[in-house]
Amino acid sequence: MLKTENKNRLIYALSLIIEAKFDASDWTKLAYEIDEVDAIEGHNRLIRSLNWGDPDYTQNVIEVLKRIGRNTEKLVFIAEKVNLEGWLQARRPDLYKELFDDSEPSHILDENPLDTDSFDVTKQISRIYNSLEEDPELALGTTKEMIETVLKTILSGKAENLDKLEMPELIKLVQSHLKLIPDDVAQANKATDTVKRTLNNLGQIVIGITELRNAYGTGHGKVKNESGLKPYHARLVVNAGVTLARFLMEVYQDQKK
Repeated sequence: MLKTENKNRLIYALSLIIEAKFDASDWTKLAYEIDEVDAIEGHNRLIRSLNWGDPDYTQNVIEVLKRIGRNTEKLVFIAEKVNLEGWLQARRPDLYKELFDDSEPSHILDENPLDTDSFDVTKQISRIYNSLEEDPELALGTTKEMIETVLKTILSGKAENLDKLEMPELIKLVQSHLKLIPDDVAQANKATDTVKRTLNNLGQIVIGITELRNAYGTGHGKVKNESGLKPYHARLVVNAGVTLARFLMEVYQDQKK
């Protein structure tokens, strides 16, 4: 939940994401969307300084946001529109902690599929689904991080040099340390082979996540929307990644009991 008590910090955070993402057409659409044509189009330097890359653009953005911010609800609307929460989590965790209350995280999923005391994945799940439409590259990067966290949590204390292992190696190790099918299941060996085969296929999706993330995801100097990656591309690998993580963590937790 966005905290609006410190309006100046909210305006500052919005100025950062707007500078990173907005072009002139974004400003125009926003002006009419929130009924702030005078504040935005009436500012004599805002669009000009943006188009010409002038050093006073930051100052102009803040001036416009301060004027809009006389109605706090409009700042909240802008924050939701640009996915301020997901952007700050990935790029400015210090500001994220100031402005967002983690006690009431938002989820696309009905429940957290990776509920575990071993690490906190609520923020990761929220970041993934909050960023999926607006920033598919961020969703890919966060999915990869989530799966790595799940795998390394399961392998904690069971293997060494985990940080040096690639994703396929981590998956193979996890399979060797988990009993995928209980012994009392009929034809347990055959069932185990089937599950392993399925996990290996899911592993190929994980490799795909890695390749997509390396090409388009966060952490490689990529600029948002430069890749042309669409939300439906990210949704494919994100949903597969959550499915893989859900299964492995449920097996892991069941065997910890």
